Amino acid sequence: MGFLCKKSEAGLAVILILVIVLFFFGWLIDIGQRECRTNKDCGSEAYCGSDFSCHSFPTIQKTVIQNNFVFPSIIIGIAIVIAAIIFRWDKLRREETKKVEEHTANIKAPEEVEEISEPYYKTDNNIKTP
Repeated sequence: MGFLCKKSEAGLAVILILVIVLFFFGWLIDIGQRECRTNKDCGSEAYCGSDFSCHSFPTIQKTVIQNNFVFPSIIIGIAIVIAAIIFRWDKLRREETKKVEEHTANIKAPEEVEEISEPYYKTDNNIKTP
């Protein structure tokens, strides 16, 4: 006797079954109207989106920037050389003055020379002048 239902419960069961059938048919219609299910359903230039329609791949432009570092490296190299000269300036000046002092120490003072009684140019007595 448990299989027998009251009329109000039977009506409620019929309405519930109709709602379930309507949802099922709506789901089938939704699946039928989809343009794609996977990327294979679209062409090679498109993909299947989450809205189940084919979308073309976006074009991404890649900008290549080439930097030329020759001139900055030359400037930095010159700056390093100048900095090295500045830091060693006092030592270079001391070495230079030391060289000058050594050079002047090696120079002898001029000596007195005897007077020469003979003329610088020798004259030949055999030459007659008119």
